[in-house]
Formats: sequence, C-alpha cells, structure tokens
Amino acid sequence: MNHTYLALGSLALVSVLVGCGTKEQASQQTGPQQAPPSTAPVTTTTTTTTMPPPVWRTARWGMTKDQVIAALPGEAQRLSTPIPFGAPTPGSSDVMIPAYEADGVTFRVLFGFESDALNRIHLAAVKPGEATCDDLEKALADKLAAPAARNDTGTSLRGVESVWKRADQTITLSCAGQPSLGFRSVTLAYTPPS
Repeated sequence: MNHTYLALGSLALVSVLVGCGTKEQASQQTGPQQAPPSTAPVTTTTTTTTMPPPVWRTARWGMTKDQVIAALPGEAQRLSTPIPFGAPTPGSSDVMIPAYEADGVTFRVLFGFESDALNRIHLAAVKPGEATCDDLEKALADKLAAPAARNDTGTSLRGVESVWKRADQTITLSCAGQPSLGFRSVTLAYTPPS
C-alpha cells in the first residue's frame, strides 16, 4: 500500500510540476498579457475658424487682392494700371473681372481695397438696355425683399438709387441716364455695413 501512495504522490507531484511549467512556458511564448481594449468613448477636440460669409459670390470683406484673385480663379485679375470706378462714387481699382454675366446683363466688376483689405465691390453694366435697371431692381427685390430706400438722384442726368441694407453689407443700385442722348448708366455697389 505504501508503494501505491508513493506512486500516486509522485504522479501528483509530476502533474503539478508539468502544469506549472506549461503555464510558465506559455507565458514566455506569448509575451506579457495585454489589457483588453478600452470600450470608453474617445473624445476629440476640433478647432474651427469662423470665416465671415461671402458678400458677393466667394468674395469676403477683408480679403487681400491676392485672396480675391484666388477666390475667383480665371475671372479676377490684376491690372497694370488702376481704372476708375465711375459714377456715382469716385475711386479706382487694379483688380477686376472684365466681363461677368448675371441676370441677363454683362458687368465689369471692380474690387476696391482699403489698406489691402476688400471693402467695396462695384459692378457696372457694360451696355445697359432700357429695362436693365428695372429688371435688376426686381431681381434684387426677389432675392432680398424691397429696398430699404429709393431716392431720385442727379439734376441734368436724372437717376434713381435703390438701397438694400443687410447685416453684412449694403447694396446700392444706381441708375442714371439721358434718353435724348442715348446715355444710360447702371451700377451695383456692395459695401460693408455703415
């Protein structure tokens, strides 16, 4: 009987040693145990820069000349010599779009800058017809509602000025002409709010 207990005890000891060795070898073969991946949500922080809204197509107040040209690729270009805005307000510009079609009218577009920051956009109809002014006023009123003001202008060159005031800009449509001379002027001016 002692031999049976001794044999069983030896067998048990060998089993324990083999079992321990196996766990140790398995641990060495697989390397250190990694913690299971976390299921906690990941928090990310995003920084955004708020750009002011465009005031005319992709142009925004405060843009530099190069930024305006880049914002209107293939259209806006720098001139070698500045050209005047024309009536009704003086000034000149060296950044323009020579021909821009909108609402059935071809415009010459000049961009005005103060301290290299965009602060004026001036559209002048190239060959306005008799109905150009009325058609433009109707198109603007459809988009923006009725103008905030409408005034008669000029003495010998009679005209009308319609003004829309928005939070981000003032839009002024100026129409003048002398029917007997066949002269007609139609301009749209976009300026920052006063």
